[in-house]
Amino acid sequence: MKDEKGNPLSQKILTQNVARVYLIVVNGEIKKIGGSQSEGGIKNTLSIYRDGGTKGRPSIRSFGIWYFLYHTILSGAKIEFYMIYQENFIKDIKGLFGLKKVRNAYISYKLIEQCCIEYYLSVENNKFPDWNVQEQGLDWPLDIKNEHTEILKNSSTREKIIKRKEVKR
Repeated sequence: MKDEKGNPLSQKILTQNVARVYLIVVNGEIKKIGGSQSEGGIKNTLSIYRDGGTKGRPSIRSFGIWYFLYHTILSGAKIEFYMIYQENFIKDIKGLFGLKKVRNAYISYKLIEQCCIEYYLSVENNKFPDWNVQEQGLDWPLDIKNEHTEILKNSSTREKIIKRKEVKR
């Protein structure tokens, strides 16, 4: 892991709670620009793409990106992940009765994501990355929608089985 200047980054950055945007790049082409500010850092943000959330109730977006990744891996393409983040900072924040010094203040990842998307659109003739399906106003491909529906159906069956076992105890 290296920063934009080629300097090594600490593994600690993977779990730090900072505003972050990630890029999924396939064979040198940006396929997805996404972002998060969830607990657990980028490691947690990207964990949904390990199995597409198939053991739970994933969103169509999370499952769809996993589906694209899975089929890209099968094709033998080179997949890379990049992260753009804004370090937290110390800032006086307004409260009920004046300012309070906050030692871990942060900006919304949406600002970083917006800057990345705007730049991408400016150099790609207003075309979003292929896997930014929702931003394009497109519907997910039928095979993804069908498999996602099946996962959700299986999830509710699993939940019913678990509840029955709990009732029997």
